[in-house]
Amino acid sequence: MSGFHLYKWPGLVGRQTLRIPYYLLELTIFILRALHDWRRVSHLVNRASYRSLVGQMIFSGIDALPTITLLALASGLAITSQTILTIQVIGERADVVDILIRLVVFELGTLLTATVLIGRSGSAIAVDLGNMKLHKEIEGLEMLGININHFLITPRLIGSALSQMVLAVYFSVLAIISGIMMLGITRHSGYLDYLSDIAQAFHPYGLILFMVKNLFFGLLIGGIACFHALNVQQSQTEVPQQTQRAIVNSLSLVFVLNALFILLVH
Repeated sequence: MSGFHLYKWPGLVGRQTLRIPYYLLELTIFILRALHDWRRVSHLVNRASYRSLVGQMIFSGIDALPTITLLALASGLAITSQTILTIQVIGERADVVDILIRLVVFELGTLLTATVLIGRSGSAIAVDLGNMKLHKEIEGLEMLGININHFLITPRLIGSALSQMVLAVYFSVLAIISGIMMLGITRHSGYLDYLSDIAQAFHPYGLILFMVKNLFFGLLIGGIACFHALNVQQSQTEVPQQTQRAIVNSLSLVFVLNALFILLVH
């Protein structure tokens, strides 16, 4: 029996090794196909897709503002202020500004916003589309000749991408301002000078990279949610299972790709 297990082990390792790149390939093809179908339509935003896009942006962006605001204020008071107080003891003012931009803006703003987007919008998209697939609503739309990618998928992808970018910018600005303002009120007004220093330290290239990274992460989150939702087949239990997989895979890919982005860019 032990020999049988040892014989099967290489095959098991091989299948698990190929599972990740095969999943990434399927996901990439799914997202590119959805964007391609949306681009080739004569009217990129018709009435139906426009309503889906606006609805997705309201849910993913505007409705998430209270949560993002609370997290940004907490991060500003706990992280921005403490970073300034700690780093200024051992470094120059320029070092404090550089660390704040790298830590709070480019990393914390992106990751916390993406986590909120995954928990709120990613799970909601997976449940919504998963139930539509389960109840044959998507099949019915296809029988009517409606392009599912243009009508259902791409508006959610674009809405998630735009929401992630806007929320990340909002979080970063509020986290920086709230932390510095607290130090200016409770410690010394000289800390308010950090606001102008940070504004001057931003470069157009860094801002473009920040927005592109967040657009990509938002697109990825929406794509994973839609991809897993459409994998629902016949059982009601598949909806929570696919939703859970979408959340776990989104979190894993966002954190891994963010780490790779740091290594390649910085």
